[in-house]
Amino acid sequence: MDYTSSSYSWFDKISSALNLRASGFILIDSKTGLCLDVRGIARKEDAARLFTVSKEALDESGNGVVEFRKSRILLRREHNCVIGLYTEASSSS
Repeated sequence: MDYTSSSYSWFDKISSALNLRASGFILIDSKTGLCLDVRGIARKEDAARLFTVSKEALDESGNGVVEFRKSRILLRREHNCVIGLYTEASSSS
């Protein structure tokens, strides 16, 4: 899957499928922790921190959730990447 193509329609499709409004997106190489791409409120600098916490946050199926910089970030391991969708943090989980 080509995540870094000029078309970001897949990002919108993921947001719609999850029935949430994503405020940002980050794509991290799952072997090195390097940031491959960002959109919205995500920052390239977030990659290192999210890569580190993803090691414990992701369950056996490759999904997880973390709270970071006032956002709730849905993480998913997909192929050789970790995808993070930034959503508004809520006080109730």
